Amino acid sequence: MRQISTNHFEQAALCQNLRLVSSVVLNYACSMSLRDNCGLAALLGWFVVGCSVHGAVAPTVVVQPLNVSAKPPGRVQAVVSVTDGGKAPDELGPENFEVREGDVALSSEQVGLRVQSLGTFTGHEAVVLVDGSRAFTEAERAPLGDALAQLVDRLRFHQSVTLLAFDGSPELRLISRYTQSAMAAPLAKDPGIARLLAYKPRDKSTSLYSAIVKGRKALDDRLPKTSPVDPVGSLIVVARGPDQAGRVDEAAARAALQGRRSFLLKVGTWSKDTSLDWVGGEGTRAAASLGTLGSPVDELARQVDDVFLRDYVVTYCSPARFGKRKLEVVVKLPDESGKERTAHAASEFDATGFNASCKKSGLQASAR
Repeated sequence: MRQISTNHFEQAALCQNLRLVSSVVLNYACSMSLRDNCGLAALLGWFVVGCSVHGAVAPTVVVQPLNVSAKPPGRVQAVVSVTDGGKAPDELGPENFEVREGDVALSSEQVGLRVQSLGTFTGHEAVVLVDGSRAFTEAERAPLGDALAQLVDRLRFHQSVTLLAFDGSPELRLISRYTQSAMAAPLAKDPGIARLLAYKPRDKSTSLYSAIVKGRKALDDRLPKTSPVDPVGSLIVVARGPDQAGRVDEAAARAALQGRRSFLLKVGTWSKDTSLDWVGGEGTRAAASLGTLGSPVDELARQVDDVFLRDYVVTYCSPARFGKRKLEVVVKLPDESGKERTAHAASEFDATGFNASCKKSGLQASAR
C-alpha cells in the first residue's frame, strides 16, 4: 500500500474513509452479482488504494479475488478482477503483478509467474435469445440484421455464440451457432441471421420465462465440463414484451438465472417498463424500436465483453511445502503522472503435498 507520512494524518484518515466506503459499495455490488464464484470475494477479502501522499484522490485501483486453487506438486492459480477507476485497465502483464506468501514477496522469475487475460482462454459461451413472437416487417429486418451482426461480431472475439429464437411455443428454435474466433471476418449476408429475419412464429403468444429456463439449459450444455479455468457463460435476452403464455412462472425464470451472467435488451414501447429488468442481472439496455438498436446493442456488447478485459489468471509454482498459506496478489498501476498505485487481494490455500517437482514450464494453461 502507498506510504503516507506521519505529517499527513488528516489525509490518511480521508483515505481510510474512502477505502471503507469503497469496500461497502463493492461488497454490495458483488452480493447482487450473478457471476460464478463472486460470493467468494467476501470470504477471501480485498483491499483498495487510491490516495496520494499529497491528499489528492487518484482513480481507485481495485483487485477482487474470484477464485483460488492449489494442487500438488505446487501449482497455485488465482483468478482476480482488476479495475481502475471502475473500468477495466489497459492490458496488463506479469510486470504489473506480484505474488506474496506469508507477507514475503516472491521472485517472479523463480516461481515462474504467469499472467493471462481471461479472454485468452477457450470454452466461453454466449447464448442469445431473440423474441420472434411477431414476424419481423420488411422495415425492421435491415436494422435488426445489422444490429445482430454487430453483436455476434463483438461477442465471438472471446466466446462462441449460439443464436436462438422463441415465441409462444414451449421450445426454442436453433437459428445458428458461431464458433469463437478473434480472426473471423465481420458478418455480412449471414445465412443464420437471414433465417432469423425470416422467422415465422409457431405461436404468436410470448413465452419469455420458459425461453429463459431453456436458454439457461442450452448455455450449460454448451459450456465445457473440464477447463483450466471456469469458463464464462452469458445469457443475452432480446425481448419485445413480457411473458404472456404462462408456461413457466417468474420464480422458475429467476431461479434459472442464478449462477450465470444475464443481460436484457428491451425493444419497443415496452422498453420503458422496468418490471423485468431483473432479467438483465449484469446489464439492461432499451431501444424504442428495432430500427434504433445500434447504440444499445453496442453498449450491451461492451458490458458482456468487459469480464474478459478485467479478469486475469495468475499462476505460479509455490515454494511452500505444507500447511495453510496466506496468498496476496498485488497489482501495480501507474497514474497519469507515472506514480505507482497498488492494490492487493488476499486469500489462503493449502500446500499439503507440495514438493520441488512443480515445473515452471508446465504452468501454461489452455489459452489461445
